[in-house]
Amino acid sequence: MACLRRRKDDGKLLYISGSYPASPEGIAASAGMLLDAMAGMGMKEHIKLLTTDLPVIKNHMKQSDSIQVTYLDNWKISIKNIQNYLRILKDDKITVIHMEYPGDCYGKTLLASILPLVTRLWNMGKKNKISFNVRLHEFTCARLIRKAAIIPILLFADSVYVPALRDRKAAARIAGKRVKKTIIGANIAVCPAEKERNGKTVISYFGSVYPGKGIERMLKLWKQIRDRDGENRFEFKIIGEVNPDNDNHFSEYHKKVIAWLEEYGMREVVKITGYVTDEEVSGEIRNSQVATLLYEDGLTLRRGSFLAYLTHGIPIVTTNGDEEAAELLEGHDGIFMSDSDDELLAKVYEFVEMDESEAAGIHKDNREIAKYFSWDEIAKTFLGDYGLL
Repeated sequence: MACLRRRKDDGKLLYISGSYPASPEGIAASAGMLLDAMAGMGMKEHIKLLTTDLPVIKNHMKQSDSIQVTYLDNWKISIKNIQNYLRILKDDKITVIHMEYPGDCYGKTLLASILPLVTRLWNMGKKNKISFNVRLHEFTCARLIRKAAIIPILLFADSVYVPALRDRKAAARIAGKRVKKTIIGANIAVCPAEKERNGKTVISYFGSVYPGKGIERMLKLWKQIRDRDGENRFEFKIIGEVNPDNDNHFSEYHKKVIAWLEEYGMREVVKITGYVTDEEVSGEIRNSQVATLLYEDGLTLRRGSFLAYLTHGIPIVTTNGDEEAAELLEGHDGIFMSDSDDELLAKVYEFVEMDESEAAGIHKDNREIAKYFSWDEIAKTFLGDYGLL
């Protein structure tokens, strides 16, 4: 990569993310990796992080070689919180704001949603205005309340970067040309661990378990494989949390998942890892022969679970993607997309029956595709757009 320099006379970048490592969600990991990449480009002393006052986040920051950070104890719309936000803009000489949205740690409040408007009001009458930019991880698939909370962002942010094509088209109907294309990188780095060798062929799913991920359809697919498995050669894993007793957004859905496992006779067959560290996730992925990711709205390039498997070189069976995904992956044999259950099932068997040479070729090709999703390149694009390089 060419030598990059920070512009001399610029102020600071305020990086806002309600969720941040080690908060157990994909957006948290993504936010951390993008910020690390930005800091690694000579920006460390010129970035301030605004995040949530949670023990899991604060402990992570204490253990890392962290940049400057300020915590909010909540994200409620209050005079105190808005005053604290404006004080950061003034005292730290902020010139550019980058916000990651959404994220569970923002809670169910609307403060993050109105920060672009608050910043616009702050800019009034000032010669040097602060640019407010948002990387919007989801829109069309968001729940109704979350979707409503996104509207103020689309109305008042200076730029809205959206990874998925479908979301980008929908957002552009409100924000017009302020909507810009971006991609995300893989949240799970490849850890140099030895594969487990227990003689089993592992078929797995990695990611959060919530509506839209096609979990029931996947379990039906796994049941067909299990029913034909006379030699007990297959092992099935959900690398993620299914906890119906956890009082979160998806506890009711997790109850459904447990009920499906019981209904299909898979309760004792499917291993659910629960929330595990990134290193453990990498180990579980490395030990998988095939990934099954049956997204209800199809594959898009914002899917962190897809990128995690891709980075590890694992063959992937998934549902038909949007135009961007289809174009990027055309001609690559390690990712199979179809909306036919019969075709998906047949491809799983085809992947697990590959000889060593075929498998090595698939792994190499998938890892090559993953280089397209480089965090350094993503960070460089953002900082370039913000005039900071």
